[in-house]
Amino acid sequence: MLFQKSLLRELRSAFGGVFAVLITTLVTVVLIRTLGRAAAGRVDSDLVFPLIVFNALNFMSAALTLAIYVSIILVLSRWWRDSEAVVWLTAGKSLSAFYRPIWRFLWPLLLLVTVMSVFIAPWSQERIIAFEEELKQRGDASRVTPGQFRESYSGSTVFFVENPDAINGSIGTVFVRTLQGTGAQSVIVSSTGSLIRDTEAQNWMILERGYRVDFTPGLLESRLTKFDIYRIRIDNAVQVQKADLPIKAVPTAALVGRSDSVASGEKVLRFGLPLVAFGLGLLAVPMAVVSSRSARSLNLIFVLLIYLLSSNLLTSSALIVNQGRLSFEMAVWPVSAALVLAALGLTWWRSR
Repeated sequence: MLFQKSLLRELRSAFGGVFAVLITTLVTVVLIRTLGRAAAGRVDSDLVFPLIVFNALNFMSAALTLAIYVSIILVLSRWWRDSEAVVWLTAGKSLSAFYRPIWRFLWPLLLLVTVMSVFIAPWSQERIIAFEEELKQRGDASRVTPGQFRESYSGSTVFFVENPDAINGSIGTVFVRTLQGTGAQSVIVSSTGSLIRDTEAQNWMILERGYRVDFTPGLLESRLTKFDIYRIRIDNAVQVQKADLPIKAVPTAALVGRSDSVASGEKVLRFGLPLVAFGLGLLAVPMAVVSSRSARSLNLIFVLLIYLLSSNLLTSSALIVNQGRLSFEMAVWPVSAALVLAALGLTWWRSR
């Protein structure tokens, strides 16, 4: 009882630390990528936080799997290095006795990995697509952001606005570049202006006291026009026809009823990941004995290589199913079965 309690306590503590590091790294990467898209004008600022959350949820099952594997390796490797495991072995415990507390540690996390992989990841992917479609359907008026160059959805106009006033709709310095179908371009600069909507719900940008320059790239001729009032029509929201969801965003309940190769390949990924997490958790027990004899840096590299190999083999199995060369029933279990057999073989070899 003392053996199981001490091992479980240390495993849970190590898992918390490893998972915190992994999730911090994951959120940081997603944050940098999303902020980069927002700075480039491809994502509105009010969608940054939801996109970060849903992208992090999309990769959560993989992070949990890696955290389970690494935490078991770290704890048991320390036990062998500090001879703590040797003490328990001399007290009558065998190497196979480690599997009971490991299973008590594993099963709640495996359940969480299953929920994340089978239900949460597809839902988060569907929400990301919904946000992107909402962004496409917004009009150019909603894209005018102070201090940033924003391109219209048609791609023919670029706006730059300073010092907007949300109360009366007035704006400060305005820069507008328009591209015509003939290749001619116009650059419009104004010191002040406003955004209005007429009775037909059409948005307009009203510019005051500015200049317009018309020119054609490659030609020396240009025309300068001074104006007191200038109106620019702003594109309204574009009605985007709703397309079919990508296979990664299709709910699992809908995939279960499908037998086509694309759906079967996606099911291999969703149901195979919890099985791989189970196999890696078992394999970590005998591997800790071997890795405790090597340097820590080599140990970590070897551990990560096995995780990457397992993940890539699962992805390759899904691709083979996607091509119609293998069924779901024959592809979902071999990777995890190989990990379990390797764990049992190494345990038998170390127990001789």
